[in-house]
Amino acid sequence: MEGTAAQGRRPGALPQATENVVPRVKDWLPAKPCSLLPEGDPAWATNLESEFLSDLELSEEQRLQISKELVDLQITTHRLQEQHEAEVFELKKEVLHLESRVLDLELHGDRARAGRTAPVEANPAHHQALAQEFSQEAKAPGYAGHRRLQLLGGWEQLQGEVKQVLERHKAQQQALETRMAALGQQLQRAEEDARAARQQLATQSVVLSTCKGRLCQSEAENAQLQLQLKKMNEEYAIQLQHCAQEVVKYADGAGQAALQTFLDTTLENIRAAHRSREQQLARAARVYRKRLADLSCRHEELLVTCSRQREQPQALVDPNMAPGTLKATFAAATDLEPLPVHLATELSHLQKDEHSRLETLFLYSQKGPGEASQGSAAEPQLLNNASWVQICQKLQDFSQGTQAELERERAQLLVRASEAEERLSELQEYVDQHLGRYKQEVLRLRKLVGAGDPWKVGFPTAAKPQHSRTHSR
Repeated sequence: MEGTAAQGRRPGALPQATENVVPRVKDWLPAKPCSLLPEGDPAWATNLESEFLSDLELSEEQRLQISKELVDLQITTHRLQEQHEAEVFELKKEVLHLESRVLDLELHGDRARAGRTAPVEANPAHHQALAQEFSQEAKAPGYAGHRRLQLLGGWEQLQGEVKQVLERHKAQQQALETRMAALGQQLQRAEEDARAARQQLATQSVVLSTCKGRLCQSEAENAQLQLQLKKMNEEYAIQLQHCAQEVVKYADGAGQAALQTFLDTTLENIRAAHRSREQQLARAARVYRKRLADLSCRHEELLVTCSRQREQPQALVDPNMAPGTLKATFAAATDLEPLPVHLATELSHLQKDEHSRLETLFLYSQKGPGEASQGSAAEPQLLNNASWVQICQKLQDFSQGTQAELERERAQLLVRASEAEERLSELQEYVDQHLGRYKQEVLRLRKLVGAGDPWKVGFPTAAKPQHSRTHSR
C-alpha cells in the first residue's frame, strides 16, 4: 500500500507540502519512515515541523494505536489470504479503494499548487511560499480535530468492512465443514457397501467351490451308475436267454414243435443281431483309431519334413549328402496313407520341380565355379538369390498347405468319430428296446401256453437303459 502511494507521488510535489496535505494517509500507515519523504529534510522543512510539534504530540498516541491496529489487520488479512484464496479479490478491491482516497488527497494538494508553472527543483522560492500557505492552514482552529475525526471515520468504516469479510469467511468455512461431513458420511456408506459386496462375493465363492465339489461327486456317481447299468444289461441279456431256453424246453416237453421252432429262430436272430452289431461297431472303432493314429503320424512326419526343408539350403553345400535325400524325406512323410488326389498331384509336381533344381545346385556345388561355367551358362544363374528365395518360398507354401489340409482332415475325422459314437449310443438304445419287445413276446407266448410256470429264475422288470454319449478328444 505504501509502495502504491509512493508511485502516485509526482516528481514536482514538495515533500513537506505533501506531508501536510496528506496527513490522514500518514496517520493510518504503519509506524515506520514514510516513503513520501526524502531521507534528508531541508532547514525550512525542520522549522515547519517544529511549528506543528504540539499538534503532532497530541495525536502521537492515537496514531500509534491506529498503526498497531492496522498492522494487526494486515496480519489477519494475510492469514485469511493464505487460507482462502477466494477472498484475495475482495481484499485487493478494498486496498484499491483506500488508494483512491489517497489519490483524492493528493489531487487536493495539487489544486493548492495550481499556480505553479516551473518545476519544484528549479524554483526554490516557490517551496517557501507553499510552506507558508500550509503553515497558515495548519494554524487554523479545528484543523487537528477535523483530521482526527476523518481518521476515526475511516477506521470505523474499515473495521466494518473487515467484520463483513470475517463473517463471509466464517459462513464459507461452515459450509465447507458441512460439505466435508456429508462427504465423510457418503464415504463411510460406500465403504460399508464395498465391505458387504466383498462378503457376498466370498460367500458366493464358497458356494461355487461347494457346487464344483458336488459336481465332481455327481460325475463320479454317474460313472458308477453307468457301470451298474452296463452290468444290469448284461444280466438282463443272460436272463432273457435263460428264459428263452426254458420256454423252448417247456414247448418241447409239451410237444409243440411250431413254438419250439419259433423260439429257437428268435433266439438265434437275437444272438446273430448282437454279434453282427458288435462286430460292426468294433470294426468301425478300429478303423477310426487307425485313421487317427495314421493322421497323427503323418502330422509328425510332416513337421519333421518341414524342419528338414528349412535345413536343406545348408545341407546342399555338404558333399556327403546324396541328391535323393529330399525324395526319401517326402516318401517317408507320405507312405502312411494315400493322400487326396489334388494333394498327391501337387506333391508330385513340386517334388519333380524341386528335385531338378536342388540336384542341379548340388552338382554345381560339387563341380565348382570353374567347371560349372564351362558346362552350361544357365547353371550359375540358379545361384541367384531370387531363384533361391523362390525355391524356399515354394517349399514353405507346400508344407503349410499340406499341414493345413491334414489339420482339416483330422478335424473331419474327429467329427465323424463323434457322430459314430452318437450312432453307437442310438443303436444300443435300439437294441435295448428290441430286447424289451422280445421279452414281452416271450411273456405273451407263455400266457398262450398257460400250463404251469416254467420260469425258475427271477427276472426283474427291464427298464430302458440310458447310455451316456462319449466324445472323442
